[in-house]
Amino acid sequence: MIDSAIRTFHIGVRVTLHSAVLDPQGGAILRGLHALGFDGIDEVHAGKYFSLTIHASDADAALAEARRAGERLLSNPVIETFALALEE
Repeated sequence: MIDSAIRTFHIGVRVTLHSAVLDPQGGAILRGLHALGFDGIDEVHAGKYFSLTIHASDADAALAEARRAGERLLSNPVIETFALALEE
């Protein structure tokens, strides 16, 4: 049973490659878009998105938990970076 003081938070985790890392998937998508006539698109960066549901006492605790997950499992800090967003 979940404590009544505990709330549910939804946090999005966006993982992308560091800017210095070659992004072949993004390049392939860009070439495909250009082939379809989307000539105004100059760059594509591929990544991953995770939606986490976290039970915590407050938003700061939920974001801290999501940050730990991002650092330890959801991203590879050698080649990737991640950003968190508290979702409504």
